[in-house]
Amino acid sequence: MREPRNPFRIRSAEAIEFDSTFLRLFGPGVLEVIPQDRAWNTTLIFRSAPGGGKTSLLRLFTPTSLLSLYDYRTYEDYKDLYESLRGLGVISDEGPHLLGVMLSCARNYADLEDLAFEKPQKTRLFFSLLNSRIIIAMLRNAISLKKLSFPNDLDLLEIRRPTGFDIPSTIPIPCTGKTLYDWASSLEREVCSAIDSFGPPPVDSLVGHDTLYSLFLLRPECIIQDGNPVAKQTLLMLDDVHKLAKVQREKLRASLVELRPPIGVWQAERLEALETRELLGATEGREFNEIVLEEFWGAGNSKRFENTLSNIADRRTKLNPNFEGGPFAGLLQSSLDGLDWHQQFTQFGEIVASRVRSIASTDRTYADWVRARENLDGTPREQAVKWRTLEILIERDARRAQQRLVDSPLGQEELVVQEGSDVKEAAELFLSKEFKLPYYFGFPKLVKLSSSNIEQFLELAGELFEEVMSLKVLKQPLVVNAKRQEDILRTVAAKRWNNIATIPEGSNVRRFLKSIGDLCRDETQRPNAPYSPGATGFAISMTDRELLIDAANQKTRPEFGRVSKVISSCLANNLLEVYLDQSQGQRGKKWMILYLNRLLCLYFGLPLQYGGWRPLSLTRLSKFVELPAQKIEVTLE
Repeated sequence: MREPRNPFRIRSAEAIEFDSTFLRLFGPGVLEVIPQDRAWNTTLIFRSAPGGGKTSLLRLFTPTSLLSLYDYRTYEDYKDLYESLRGLGVISDEGPHLLGVMLSCARNYADLEDLAFEKPQKTRLFFSLLNSRIIIAMLRNAISLKKLSFPNDLDLLEIRRPTGFDIPSTIPIPCTGKTLYDWASSLEREVCSAIDSFGPPPVDSLVGHDTLYSLFLLRPECIIQDGNPVAKQTLLMLDDVHKLAKVQREKLRASLVELRPPIGVWQAERLEALETRELLGATEGREFNEIVLEEFWGAGNSKRFENTLSNIADRRTKLNPNFEGGPFAGLLQSSLDGLDWHQQFTQFGEIVASRVRSIASTDRTYADWVRARENLDGTPREQAVKWRTLEILIERDARRAQQRLVDSPLGQEELVVQEGSDVKEAAELFLSKEFKLPYYFGFPKLVKLSSSNIEQFLELAGELFEEVMSLKVLKQPLVVNAKRQEDILRTVAAKRWNNIATIPEGSNVRRFLKSIGDLCRDETQRPNAPYSPGATGFAISMTDRELLIDAANQKTRPEFGRVSKVISSCLANNLLEVYLDQSQGQRGKKWMILYLNRLLCLYFGLPLQYGGWRPLSLTRLSKFVELPAQKIEVTLE
């Protein structure tokens, strides 16, 4: 296989043909999303926006992947992944111990809902088709795991009847794998024939199952070869569950709740399949462990996510045989403290310092603060940031000066109290705006710009790696400077913004986000940086949230229904990130906070930190949806 020039351009697991390549690119840190105590005996639902890494996670546990990993376990590029899976108990020096059965739900299941059958008949056909394909996949993967030939060696498999569960008599067990395969294939053909028919067949000729009987045939003790189970444990992985019709997803979930299958069942689906209630955090009736990948990486796991992305990026760069540039993070300039920036920052710092001194010359209140700045240590950049930080603090104090009873000088102790990292970050942003300095550069900011989505990271990193390869051709140092990084990332952000038009409610979503982005930018650029380093989102009260998810209310207030649709589309496509029950702000009042995707923060020139948000009413949000953005008044509630 000829390795790709830019391995970051390989986005989806389906696009990687060879298991050896797939395994080289898989970052073991991704496995942290799996709750080890519940992975192999319960139902897990993995959700994300497109590109979250769901299919890659499932593919890792298929027989071909595990066998390839076992074969390559002593090679340096595979050792850490092998050790991670060994820690999960799915592989050892003896070989794979897991039979993973992966099945896509994208193949014509939803077509059943278009047939002119009664609802019970559709349900029975749906379960029949799903059962038949699960059994076929089970047999195919069992043969693969034992390194036998499919379908020639199906007779070498013995399928036993499970204990403690009644399997319909129409299923020919106990039997050989060949007998069960022939039966399942016939059942699949019969259902597909019903789907393809122009008219409904007689009711008494319809095949049908009432539930997922096949899950019990997947028990390890039911799949035998040479007198022993083919694996110590089994796992059913259903991918693309969002492709099912809504009623089919509900029937599938109800069946799993009722059966409580004795094996691990993993489902992977996009957020677009969820109802508004689920997207906005309604939790009632949840019987399964549900893992939203973006939420997992953003909920206190940001450092682990950065490490995971660093590992993934290094694996990608190493896939190019002609590249020897070291770790990916080292290819990106990460600081403006180099000698090439000293003169500029010395000049910029003096400009800001002159403004601050001018204020202090007419107001003795800040004399001690200015004196504390006069003998600064550090690089010219650090000194410029310090002076800009002081300017923000003076602006803040001047706005509340009327509250002081005595207009007395402020001591240096007060300066230390007020000077925090958030104000420093606001100062860095203000300097970048005023003097047109790069702000979005370096690997840590690249990770933030990914908004906890692996594909978004690969898109950004891929464009940067393309620049690195151009530098290599030109025989220049393999480090992308800060300014060039920002230019490249801005281009990707603009492309992402233009592509919003293609998603559901696209035009309304763009109008809505433009208004939110403008509001956040106005707040962020206020001279006193009141919510430093800036505003990057908005919030609605939990009371208003209930109105958004109340179907009856949407009928009486259709404008709220439109807001609900737009926010749902934003969440499903990773344009907004939701955090519930936040109690910041007014005492005793809880909020649903919605932050902009960090790539949109770049588009609007906003900081990348969380914490700065503005409360908005549903009435104001409805105007954001209905009116052109430039005509919307963005005063705060």
